[in-house]
Amino acid sequence: MQTVLKDIPDNRLRLYVVWLPMFPGDSRSWAQTRSDEFTDGRVSYYWDKDRLSGQQWRTTLGLDKNAWDVYLLYGPESQWDKGIPTASFWMHQMSGVTKAPQLNKNEFEAKVRQSLSTAK
Repeated sequence: MQTVLKDIPDNRLRLYVVWLPMFPGDSRSWAQTRSDEFTDGRVSYYWDKDRLSGQQWRTTLGLDKNAWDVYLLYGPESQWDKGIPTASFWMHQMSGVTKAPQLNKNEFEAKVRQSLSTAK
């Protein structure tokens, strides 16, 4: 996603990264170190030690396991006041998931550009 942000310098674009401890060694300090590697005013980083966001996106995306390594695109029309809305587009890097395509940077970037072209 770093290259997507570099390729699209539009200040309307926001990126929210939620780190989850999915592997041994994953920790808040590890997430902070990784977050410090890329600074951009459009990025907000979060640590979810209890993996609650993964559980929520599991339900929203209709998966049979917690969601992580997912890349969700939401347009300006998304309403967050009643829970997690359906993403307008998403990709992932999880094994065994067939409900969305595997992450492809060029395809995801094209969807971001398309979304921005219709946003005010």
